[in-house]
Amino acid sequence: MKLNKDILTESNDSKKSQLFQTFWVYVLAKPISCTCTVAPYSACSELDVLLKLKSCMIGPNGSGLKDWAPSSSPSAHCSFSGVSCDQDSRVVALNVSFERFYGTISPEIGLLNKLVNLTVSNVNLTGKLPSEMGNLTSLRVLNISGNAFNGNFPGEIVLGMAELETLDTYNNNFTGPLPVEIVNLKNLKHLSFGGNYFTGEIPESYSEIQSLEFLGLSGNLLKGKVPAFLSKLKNLKVIYIGYYNSYYGEIPHEFGTLSKLEVLDMASCNISGEIPTSLSQLKHLHTLFLHVNRLTGHIPPELSGLISLKQLDLSINELTGEIPESFSTLKNITLINLFINHLYGQIPAFFGDFPNLYILQLWGNNFTGALPKNLGRNGRLKILDVTSNHLSGTIPRDLCKGGRLEWLILMENYFSGPIPEELGECKSLVKIRAMKNFLNGTIPAGIFNLPLMNLIELNDNNLSGELPGNMSGKALGRLKLANNNISGKIPPGIANLPNLNLLSLQDNRLDGEIPEELFNLQLILTINIAGNNISVPVGGQFLAFNESSFTGNPHLCFPRNAPCPSLESTAEHSGQCRRPLFGISKHVITVVAVVTSLILN
Repeated sequence: MKLNKDILTESNDSKKSQLFQTFWVYVLAKPISCTCTVAPYSACSELDVLLKLKSCMIGPNGSGLKDWAPSSSPSAHCSFSGVSCDQDSRVVALNVSFERFYGTISPEIGLLNKLVNLTVSNVNLTGKLPSEMGNLTSLRVLNISGNAFNGNFPGEIVLGMAELETLDTYNNNFTGPLPVEIVNLKNLKHLSFGGNYFTGEIPESYSEIQSLEFLGLSGNLLKGKVPAFLSKLKNLKVIYIGYYNSYYGEIPHEFGTLSKLEVLDMASCNISGEIPTSLSQLKHLHTLFLHVNRLTGHIPPELSGLISLKQLDLSINELTGEIPESFSTLKNITLINLFINHLYGQIPAFFGDFPNLYILQLWGNNFTGALPKNLGRNGRLKILDVTSNHLSGTIPRDLCKGGRLEWLILMENYFSGPIPEELGECKSLVKIRAMKNFLNGTIPAGIFNLPLMNLIELNDNNLSGELPGNMSGKALGRLKLANNNISGKIPPGIANLPNLNLLSLQDNRLDGEIPEELFNLQLILTINIAGNNISVPVGGQFLAFNESSFTGNPHLCFPRNAPCPSLESTAEHSGQCRRPLFGISKHVITVVAVVTSLILN
């Protein structure tokens, strides 16, 4: 601070007194710096501090906090967005979230020592946390989640925060070991260090934070033995310790003693062994996520004791056996993910009785039998995926009874019978993938008019009949109907699918000409109509496609070829060239291709 010599020589004692008071306030505040722009002869006001914070946070390219402006009013800052004050106009809460910032937190933050809530979340701040934050001894909430702070987390800043209840640093770039200083926070309830790059083991001293209710350590680079000592935290309601962390050992059976636990998420953290039956004691547990691990053995029937369970994800493990019949008691279940295991047997009929089930994913197992006939009757089903099993029977008619079904994925099974007409009225449907089955009958016309449908894959079935003349699915991007028994003409209505980029109709029984309207589609990249009985308009965008896409259509004459001598009389009569493009059948072509492949290998 530079002192003005002329001011020191003035005879006005009050000015001298005021100046020296300002000087000593400045000295005591070091190393925090503040430029007092509003009251040059008084200590930095909290308005000045906020303006300094703004200048550092928004950075040279930032924006936001437009109402944070200089003012002569001593309480103007209390009306700033995200700022709350007490009766003395001291800032007690600062909540600045989801703004577009590019800067840092300046050391001046330490001057706001009456802060109870500091939330600076999802604003893209960088750099290290200033040590001056340690002056915020009244804090109860410290939330800096969703930024890009880096370096070791300075654990010393929390030593004086005796009232702290929430510490949230989720989704930053902190590195190094987890700070042990937080063990001193006797009122801490919510601790989230997830989504960073912390390394090493979870400190066993964390078991001393008896007030803790929420523990989030997922998405780091932690290692070591699975922390059974966390079972000492009897007030825990939520545990997130998976995702990119890599432990060794089994799920601790001691976790069954955490009687208040509501969420146990140990997904993707390398745990092995069997699922302990002791987890059945967790009567308040509503979420059990153990996916992407190396779990073995059967699904314990005892888990039916989880009477509050809503979400169960055991996918991508090495589990075997059948789905326990005792699971019929899980009436609150909303999500069941068991895909990519070694499970077998039938899909229990009681799955269709669950009143709240909206996601069922069982793909990549060895299930047999039929889907429950009443599946979807609860009116809530949104996602059904049973790909790559050995399922048979027909597609249940009520899958979209509630008008919420979005994904219907049934491919690579043995389903037979027709596609239910009700699916043609399912306006919520986004994708249907049922290829490589034994479905037959006509495709419901309404499927091609659904407003949200972007993917239809029904290839490799026994579907027959003709395609509907009217199509209006504005979102449809991929239409694959190859290798069926579909007959009739390609309807000009396909031109009413403006987002279509792939059309696969090969190996059917289509005839007639290619409608010229087809080539008005602006986004089309691939058309395959090989293996039909199609003939050709000439010219237009048709010239842009490769001849191989039209293989096996004996009446299809590619327009850039020479005149069609074999059909000259027909050409003279009709005015069109209809020379057979290939003189051999598609069956011969297939044989030649197979032999060639064998020779080359």
